[in-house]
Amino acid sequence: MVLNTQKEEFSYAYVYAVTTAASYSFQIAPRPLDAEGVDVILTGLGPSQSTRRPRLDVQIKCTSRKLLDNEIIRSPLEVKNYEELRLENPLVPRILIIVLVPESQEDWLRQSQQELSLRYCGYWASLDLLQKC
Repeated sequence: MVLNTQKEEFSYAYVYAVTTAASYSFQIAPRPLDAEGVDVILTGLGPSQSTRRPRLDVQIKCTSRKLLDNEIIRSPLEVKNYEELRLENPLVPRILIIVLVPESQEDWLRQSQQELSLRYCGYWASLDLLQKC
């Protein structure tokens, strides 16, 4: 498998694990939404009679580059992706999740009988919120 494909799949697995533990639904977006910059749809779960379920459209990036600098992540983003993420007042809010992994692919995951550890971590941002600040 190509390294970029492995990073993409790992980042999906990471976000899937986190959202599942938080009792949210994780769904890979269909191709038409992917073309619009939506990789994953996260939906809150609750009582079946609930008419409102929180939902987020998510774009996920994965990198092993050293992007964390004094609590700030500096990540290159294509103009197309940036514009899709900063839509004002979208019907469904959009966020960007960046999953950082170790340089060595062998260090991405640790497994034993006691635990499964996915390394390193994920960060999220809403570009719509950033432009309001």
